Amino acid sequence: MSNVNLTKTSLLVSTFFLGLMGTVCAAESVDKQLSIGSGTQLQIKIQRGEVQIQSWDKNEVSVTGTLDELSEGFIFEQKGNSLNIEDKMPQRYNGNDNDGSKLTIKVPKTVKLSADTISANLQITQTQGELDLNTVSGNIIADALSGNPSLHTVSGDITTQGLDGKILLDTVSGKINDTESKGEIKYRLVSGDLNSQTLAEKVKVEQVSGEVAANVSAAKDITLRTVSGDSQISLAKTFDRANLESVSGDITVTFAAMPDASFDLNGGPGGKIKNGLSQDVPQKQKYVSNESLSFQTGTGSADVRMNTVSGNLSLKQG
Repeated sequence: MSNVNLTKTSLLVSTFFLGLMGTVCAAESVDKQLSIGSGTQLQIKIQRGEVQIQSWDKNEVSVTGTLDELSEGFIFEQKGNSLNIEDKMPQRYNGNDNDGSKLTIKVPKTVKLSADTISANLQITQTQGELDLNTVSGNIIADALSGNPSLHTVSGDITTQGLDGKILLDTVSGKINDTESKGEIKYRLVSGDLNSQTLAEKVKVEQVSGEVAANVSAAKDITLRTVSGDSQISLAKTFDRANLESVSGDITVTFAAMPDASFDLNGGPGGKIKNGLSQDVPQKQKYVSNESLSFQTGTGSADVRMNTVSGNLSLKQG
């Protein structure tokens, strides 16, 4: 091989490796801090990667980590009462193999905060201010939040522990796993499954085409609306009200001990009723296949209403 060809080959190899090095080194580091006032609202926009949001006792916001490999710049600016944090990305890009942003954001405990991502995962702990988190396909992990947290995903999963306040957990096709939440909680799902071990006193579940497994033994008031999914509900002996409805899905309620409750069950068209709490049996209507059952246990102080269309209603004592 001639010296000219060797030189060309060496140049090509060098150019190739320089390109690789440029790609590897493209993730820019960031280390920013800014003091904020008590009325500041924090707005976070990260498209992909991993974002950790942590609270601390300082009146400032800190952002550390690395930007997306395709980042067009980091925005960290305050306008009036808003502080904007954004890893700015191209309008169109193809980089499925890249890692995305890797950021840790520290915020005052009581800050009002909203975060929007596409595929970035969000992990947040111990904030007390008003909170609104939104992702498309990213997952959300939240621990020890208060101040009316509101969490939304399209296809990502939501995992929470120890939330408090007026809580909303909302997903289209993701799963929700919630433990030890307190206050008032609403679960809203389309085709995802719900697993709840809540300590909330007021619980509301809205679900289409998914399974529900919920231990709501601390609840005083529970509302359930499901379509095309089965539900397993665990209740304590003492509560105020349970209103449970399904279409094309079974509802099974298990009581920790014999409750003091008045029951009104309607099997609707094609529904069946199974009573494991007393000797009372469902009444069948003469000309249609509906079953219904009304009875009382103990003092009858609580109110239980259950309705279904084409599903089974079951009552048990655990």
